[in-house]
Amino acid sequence: MSGPDPSDLGDRIAKAKAQQEEKANRAERQRRNSVNTPASMALRYSSELVAAVVVGVGLGLLIDHFAKTSPWGLLVMMGFGIAAGMRNLMRAARQLTDEAQKAAEKPEPTNETS
Repeated sequence: MSGPDPSDLGDRIAKAKAQQEEKANRAERQRRNSVNTPASMALRYSSELVAAVVVGVGLGLLIDHFAKTSPWGLLVMMGFGIAAGMRNLMRAARQLTDEAQKAAEKPEPTNETS
């Protein structure tokens, strides 16, 4: 009874190493692509600010319409909208910074072969 062919074993080892390397490369590409681009960060920041101001202005206009306090409801609620927008900007910036730091701190996969 003879054992497995040694050349077959070498081929299987080479194939397994190639698959492992491809998997590591794919994970690295995915990690690199998941980091936020400057354009996506700018879009997120601007949408955070604009959405808060629009909601504040809308609520201010509704208050002015029903309470007949024009333009005070608009001015006050626009101020609250700007404040909320700035708070959202700081929160988004902190979140994106934390994500970038976590991505940078991940250890690189090592391929130790002996």
